[in-house]
Amino acid sequence: MTAAKKATNPFFDLDFTKFTTDFKMPGVDVNEMMAFQRKNVEALTKANKIAFDGFQAVAQRQSEIFKTLLDKAQTQSKDFAATPADNPMAAAAKQTEAAKAAYEEALANAKELSGLVTKSQEEALALLQGRFTESLDELKVAIEKNAAAK
Repeated sequence: MTAAKKATNPFFDLDFTKFTTDFKMPGVDVNEMMAFQRKNVEALTKANKIAFDGFQAVAQRQSEIFKTLLDKAQTQSKDFAATPADNPMAAAAKQTEAAKAAYEEALANAKELSGLVTKSQEEALALLQGRFTESLDELKVAIEKNAAAK
């Protein structure tokens, strides 16, 4: 957008603080409503940070799990290569045991990652639920204050 268009657009020159002070609704304290909304935005910001931190923790743990998996795969491939070729049943038994262990470990890792996600979501939701309840209490007090002023 060019500077000439910005200068002629009335929305770029709008002073929202003046607009809100000029906007008078009977029984509504605009400053109090702005404070409510500020607290709501702060709660959302905190909830987003909790969710983001949880996401980072899950990504970090997935990276650690993947590195461990690669190390185990490398060790197992050397172990399988060292198994004598003249005993295929021993090799099959060793591979079956490794597959079973890998499956059990994958389930444990999935459960751990699921727990990390759940914990993060519960913390963020608890924060938002608390703010919602607090907001309703604040609204009730504002309504009672307005009713008492009449």
